[in-house]
Amino acid sequence: MILESENYISVITEPNYAHKILANITVDGLLYEGNVLLLIDSTLKYFYSQNVKNGSFSASFLPKSFVGKPANILILKDQKLFCSEVIFTDNVVIHDIAISTSGGGGTPTGDPATISGKVERVLDNQAEPAARQLVAIEHKPDGSWSVTGDTTSDSETGSYTLDVLTEGGDTFVLAIDEYGVPFTATASVVQGDLIHPTVPNGHVYRVEAGGTLPATEPEWWIDTGTTHTRTIEGDITLRAIPFYRPLAHGPIKAELLP
Repeated sequence: MILESENYISVITEPNYAHKILANITVDGLLYEGNVLLLIDSTLKYFYSQNVKNGSFSASFLPKSFVGKPANILILKDQKLFCSEVIFTDNVVIHDIAISTSGGGGTPTGDPATISGKVERVLDNQAEPAARQLVAIEHKPDGSWSVTGDTTSDSETGSYTLDVLTEGGDTFVLAIDEYGVPFTATASVVQGDLIHPTVPNGHVYRVEAGGTLPATEPEWWIDTGTTHTRTIEGDITLRAIPFYRPLAHGPIKAELLP
């Protein structure tokens, strides 16, 4: 089961946690802006959850045990994950990472298998089923990575079954929260639409009553547990909902089909 929780990050200040991975990231030739995940030594031990701007990535406070171990950067584009080549922890070197979304990764290979589970989110202190895009990535026995399948969990039950191809490696299932569209002045919105501020604040805003957005962004608020909704200019009612960083379940083994 993947259970979404609040987006807290604990910063460890022990002397051994003074290591970094620095990178300039381009995707299809353009400086990347968006979420970055960091895979180290075949496990999701650390990932950077803040939005990267102008391609500049810095993963800090990495433990000494990660030094010398292979790492991969993953980025999200059009709700799909793409992986970089192997890099290593280095406090001086700034890695130049060029990721292409139009080739180079090939198609997954291996034996047909399935992965089943359930996705829930916490809303008003209650767990409820959630529809999330799910992506399976496998760390193959030869050390390479491959996206092996994707699906969307059921909105009513949260259940999912991923049809994948596996070579017997460790698989991680990533749940990607819906980020909606950026605030656009005077745009028309309808009930159920999701909007996020142009400057991320850890929340998205679901339209409860539609209309035409104002010419300037409202003063955004956060979900405090008691304050959820507000009516902004144009008589549009929005509900603040926490935006969860991508969460991972694993490592697991896919179940081979008979």
